[in-house]
Amino acid sequence: MAKRAAILLATLLLALTTVPVGGAQTINDERPNVLLIITDDQRESTLKNMPITRYWMKEGGTLFARAFATTPLCCPSRASIFTGRYAHNHLVRNNSATSELDQSTTVQRHLHRAGYRTAIFGKYLNGWPIDRPPPHFDEWATFGASRSHYYDGEWNVNGSVRPVHRYSTSYIKRRAVDFLKSSEKADEQPWFLLVSTAAPHGPAIAEPSHAGAPVPEWTTNPAIDEEDRTDKPPFVQEQSAPLWRSRSARRSQLRTLLSVDDLVGRVFRKLKAIDDKRNTLVIYMSDNGYLWGEHGLSGPGISKRPPYSESVAIPLLMRWPDHFSAGRVDTGLVANIDIAPTILQAAQVVPGPRFRPDGRSLLEKRARDRLLLEYWVDIGRTPTWASLRTKTYQYIEYYAEDGLTPVFKEYYDLKQDPWQLENLLGDPDPLNDPAISEAARQLDLDRRCSGSSCP
Repeated sequence: MAKRAAILLATLLLALTTVPVGGAQTINDERPNVLLIITDDQRESTLKNMPITRYWMKEGGTLFARAFATTPLCCPSRASIFTGRYAHNHLVRNNSATSELDQSTTVQRHLHRAGYRTAIFGKYLNGWPIDRPPPHFDEWATFGASRSHYYDGEWNVNGSVRPVHRYSTSYIKRRAVDFLKSSEKADEQPWFLLVSTAAPHGPAIAEPSHAGAPVPEWTTNPAIDEEDRTDKPPFVQEQSAPLWRSRSARRSQLRTLLSVDDLVGRVFRKLKAIDDKRNTLVIYMSDNGYLWGEHGLSGPGISKRPPYSESVAIPLLMRWPDHFSAGRVDTGLVANIDIAPTILQAAQVVPGPRFRPDGRSLLEKRARDRLLLEYWVDIGRTPTWASLRTKTYQYIEYYAEDGLTPVFKEYYDLKQDPWQLENLLGDPDPLNDPAISEAARQLDLDRRCSGSSCP
């Protein structure tokens, strides 16, 4: 702990002299470098346990307090990050549909064609054949599923398939720093670096230096303590997660995130050393959230996938001096589909007509009144569902096997009931139900939206 405290103090002292402040300004002609950091299954609330990341990315940039994964599952969410599209448009609807992704529509392809040097270190897509290079990257060291890649997993390292015995987050950190070092030799060429950790995905194996680290005491929330779940759909009522399982998952995940925190600090120190910090757009996010026993839901196949807040909410922070205000908290509705449009606008890349994002650039100030969230049955017990999410309510429909016929509905007043304890459609008396006809009509339209017609 003393060593970590010393590292943190050095990082903060360095940052105090370099973090700029100010509001958004017009983008200049110089194309920025882009660093995209994606964690795996990180709850939004865990950011408070990452002081280095919080300092560089929150106090030096903008925190998006209402950020969501439009489909709370690894492959669909990552495909949405890469393309700016909802899963019903990019067609990667579950973790076995990787081949459905049109690689000509990805942000890495557009940046590569525009002259960016591109690299990826860490997770690409579940199910992607390990012997196939990830398309449109000049340099890579990638693995498949996070569950088996904390130690000794098979990696594709620039075309050579071999095991990596080093702790994966530390290995990714080293590769990222080496890439930044090599970028100095081609200083005129902008770069795009995707850093994608296995952490904190289960089994959440901590690095030895953090294996015994203390974690903050946990005070459970009302959704974890919820006793009456008769208003919830049958698949929720069937679950009853033991509290010990949630405590164990939380403890393990927080410890793996300490290594991610170290990675962020090391990368920022390198950015400063090569004088790339001011003109680098840095994005930090997760592919989806994670339930720690809320509504009785915890464990493999169920801790993500459901439509509840802890599953769909993600950490999202952006830093680009003079473009994203330092220390600002943005409370607008934003999502993973906004990442690709933001990067391409920053890079001044105008894709061809095949790129029709459903999301919008976060460099523009256009407020949303709602988001579409959607999920198709994968493994586990969560049925196909779709949802409208606004700042004040969430409306959810679960569907029969045809994916069209609603068989159960939920409606939560998020202002009065932020923990989603009372489904206002969950009792047998229809006379006290909120009016949902307009929400149901809009949800039906949004499930078929494309491009500018999407929320």
